[in-house]
Amino acid sequence: MVFVCAMGALLPVLLSAQHGRLPSPALRAGQSLIYQLEFSASRAVQTDSRLSGPPLPPGDELNAVCLLQVEVVDTKSSGLRLKTYLSQKTALAPSESATAAPAESAPDKIIEVAIARDGAASQVNGLDQLAVAQRFAWNNWLGRFTATWTVPNSALRVGSRWHLDEPETTPSPLAGLVWSKKYQYVRNEPCGLSQSPIAGDCAVILVHAQLHQKSSPHNATPEDFKLRGLLTRGTATGANETILYIGLANGLLVRSSEDAQQSMDATIALADGSNEVRYVMKAKSRSQIQLLRDSSAEPH
Repeated sequence: MVFVCAMGALLPVLLSAQHGRLPSPALRAGQSLIYQLEFSASRAVQTDSRLSGPPLPPGDELNAVCLLQVEVVDTKSSGLRLKTYLSQKTALAPSESATAAPAESAPDKIIEVAIARDGAASQVNGLDQLAVAQRFAWNNWLGRFTATWTVPNSALRVGSRWHLDEPETTPSPLAGLVWSKKYQYVRNEPCGLSQSPIAGDCAVILVHAQLHQKSSPHNATPEDFKLRGLLTRGTATGANETILYIGLANGLLVRSSEDAQQSMDATIALADGSNEVRYVMKAKSRSQIQLLRDSSAEPH
């Protein structure tokens, strides 16, 4: 009887893989996944102001390489709750693990998040304790991890294409910024890289995202800026290229890479037009995510 029940639970996943449809992520309470996150970014800023004061830094660079353990705390029909542990440790190659000396490391930082069945994240707790680069790395992981939830319910085959629009949620001096995302199911290929324990086949999905501005370049003031008596104008553009590898057996993110470039030319002034400051920013980033193993049998 147990064997029959197990086969009954597995059959929809096998049929999904056979017919090309990406299965919903198969997660259970108590399950634990470990990802390696890599993130790097650089930004150049120019300012032009009629005010006297200390200039902004001309640019900065961010880098983060860390491990993220993801524990499934609870699963319900409405969604699930995760507890994640971010560590500054990195994965060692087998040849290095035997000779590497133990090193002192900072305690893991815990971030909790609830994820609805449509992939929407809420109730994020603990993100403020992360360094800036770590915060970007964690947010990138969350966006890629929940990508499967946003796939259309209709059956997908290699060559399928679909489109989604998502508002830019990062605070910005310009209103009405929207990401137009075009997805393509490119092919199936083995999930694992060299020295990777991940077996099975993955759906390879290419995502091209373009940042569009729906507000007028002459008046692009967000509501929170209006409440502070400010006016803004300007333009923003951006383009991201993302490759997702989604496990056909379980619908989980196995690995991904993303290259992004964005630019903004924004002017901020008081409501009467005085004290005007212009910011010209260019930024680029790269991130990589790799599932190392499903360690649901191992305690944290």
